[in-house]
Amino acid sequence: MNPDYQRALQQLDELMVFFRSTGEVSCAVAEQEDIILIKLNSLKHTLKPEDTQAIHNIDRYYRRHIRHDHD
Repeated sequence: MNPDYQRALQQLDELMVFFRSTGEVSCAVAEQEDIILIKLNSLKHTLKPEDTQAIHNIDRYYRRHIRHDHD
């Protein structure tokens, strides 16, 4: 199987855990996090190994939010 695809699925899981664990007090921020979680979950279920651009975007998003890298 495509290792980039497998990595993207793992990154989506880690991103969902990250956003679930932030426990934001502000309703507006909590709503934004809920929207992000819904989008990440939807992407995880629709992502295909041949979706190279989406896989690249997931990696960039992961690096920005989890590893705090800046492109």
